[in-house]
Amino acid sequence: MSTAKVSVAIGQEELAWARSVARREGKSLSAVLTESLAERKRLSALREVVAWMGEGSAPLSDEELSAANRELVASSRPRAARGARSRRSTTGRRR
Repeated sequence: MSTAKVSVAIGQEELAWARSVARREGKSLSAVLTESLAERKRLSALREVVAWMGEGSAPLSDEELSAANRELVASSRPRAARGARSRRSTTGRRR
């Protein structure tokens, strides 16, 4: 991925939060901001799909809405937490 160096104005609270996340996750501030923008881009695309799906069709059922919410919550967890959870859930199963 190519990068570009830019100068942006950001709120003090948002900057403090981003720096805190970067320290906690052992990442650069640039990485945290890039990941945040990528997540916003992904959510925007999901909104477009949901809008498209809603055109001319019945709204989502309660079951479909619950499944979509579970997916969004799962995708918003840090990757390490998702991997740890899925490993835990499979290790206790009997074959």
